[in-house]
Amino acid sequence: MILKQLTIENFRNFENIDIDLTNRNIVFGLNDIGKSNFLSAIRFLLDRNFRRNGLMDSDFYDKDVNREIVITLKIAIADDEENDDNKKIYTMMSGAIPSGAEEIFLQLKALYDGEALMGQPKLFWGVDLEYLEEIPSSQSYFELDKYFNVVYIDSSIKLEDTFKRYSKEILKSESSLNDTERKVLKNHIKNLNKSVGNLSTIKAFEKELKDEYKKFKDDKNFKVSIQSEIELSNIHSKLTPYILDEKNENYPTSGDGRKKILAYTLLTLENRRLEERKINIFLIEELENHLHRSMQIALSYQIFSDEIFKYLYMTTHSSLIVSQMDEVNLIKLFKDDKVIGKSFVYRVPEDYKTLKQKLNQNLAEAIYADVVLLVEGPSEKILFERILKDKCERYESFGGYILEVDGINFNEYYRVLTALGIKVLVKTDNDLKKVKKTECNLLGVNRCQRLIGRKEIINLKDIDPIKWENDSNYIIERKKFVFSKYPKTIKKLKENNIYLSRVDLENDLYEVIPGIMDRLARSNNSSKNGIDYLQSAKLINMIELSKVISKNGIDKIYKHERFECLGVLVSLSCR
Repeated sequence: MILKQLTIENFRNFENIDIDLTNRNIVFGLNDIGKSNFLSAIRFLLDRNFRRNGLMDSDFYDKDVNREIVITLKIAIADDEENDDNKKIYTMMSGAIPSGAEEIFLQLKALYDGEALMGQPKLFWGVDLEYLEEIPSSQSYFELDKYFNVVYIDSSIKLEDTFKRYSKEILKSESSLNDTERKVLKNHIKNLNKSVGNLSTIKAFEKELKDEYKKFKDDKNFKVSIQSEIELSNIHSKLTPYILDEKNENYPTSGDGRKKILAYTLLTLENRRLEERKINIFLIEELENHLHRSMQIALSYQIFSDEIFKYLYMTTHSSLIVSQMDEVNLIKLFKDDKVIGKSFVYRVPEDYKTLKQKLNQNLAEAIYADVVLLVEGPSEKILFERILKDKCERYESFGGYILEVDGINFNEYYRVLTALGIKVLVKTDNDLKKVKKTECNLLGVNRCQRLIGRKEIINLKDIDPIKWENDSNYIIERKKFVFSKYPKTIKKLKENNIYLSRVDLENDLYEVIPGIMDRLARSNNSSKNGIDYLQSAKLINMIELSKVISKNGIDKIYKHERFECLGVLVSLSCR
């Protein structure tokens, strides 16, 4: 069973949205963009407890109650007819699904009833979207409710409520206690109730009540008895979870983090019991609230490795919660006249399995932005952030973001972010790589060409191997030659917001502020020129340069064509 697509029409802030899915879905977006409403649409479709209260006028898009709400989920079942969940689908739909079906549709429709002041949902299913049949039901209970179990977890989950529900569940059946345990408990409870009823304060209270009652009505036969009513059936309500300290002494679970983790643990335990009978679908909102980073990472490992979460919709603002994600569908909701969404099935590339946490965390931070500038490493980021402090200090709050790839291919970020509708800018070095004795690969140019699906340029020939090995200025001269040889290519890249350095960051800077760079080297007692000094300890010296650079120097950099990407970032995010 594979979740394939969700369509929402005329529901809350969604006029019409169509999102591709997979079995694990991570929903991103700014606050108030509709992430909770997205989950609510799924709950109305699959969760009886959520659905049975009907739909209010505020559930209709723009409160237009003349339009019908339609929520449709497409599920692929062609992967394996013997799959346990596929079997549940066949059993659930029985006559409504032919053998060998490849996909099914579950659909909710609701029209507003002006007399009842609500919309009563109707559910449909079938294999042909144009000819769905109504799902059999009894009052508010539909046939699919026997097979789907929606587990909704919000950020305000309370351990006490979760524990009481769970403890009630495990103690309510006859088999939860054997005959001996049941007999002993009943006897203890009877004696306890009797002891409570015989307490001197209780007896005194009974007399006070009797005397006060007679002031209203002098009833000689009136008696009152206050009794304890602890019963075996409600004993679960008296249970409280404790954590034992190192001395094995009881310690109440007081910390929010521990309470939340224990509550999540109870929920997974509770729903593992249902896996054989039902299809568990987890809807989780902002799991990270009140959790230390180590707990967030621990939860990330659990969520993306535990089979119980195989059908998942999760909203989050935390890069740590998704640090272990793989084989997930990223869904970004954003507003463009109306709320729309884009999705992308993301798999960690095999080459980056060891860097998965870094790759995922970087993506999770960038995915909230509207415009992302990809740069080589920390040197670029430090310099650019210093320049933007003067030019548009609040660029991040306006939707801009600078992401350093730092050892991870530009392409891995570029393809995900662009697929999610995020505007991506790239600033990268004009690297050359010697591949034959007298030939170089245009590494930097071709890196950019691949990003926009253009054909790679052939190797640069006639390289002098001796100069290449012994003269760094020769390599720089060759890079400048490549930059000047392909002006149409450079222009085409710029049109796609990809900005190739003439040489690299330090040489680009030296074209603009040579005096400032040379003075920085001299002030640190270095005989090197500004380029070599910066490159000798790139990060440390770039920090120093960012501290001493003047307003005039910043203006020069910002206006120079080598750093055009900064102006574009500002124009797109700070307009």
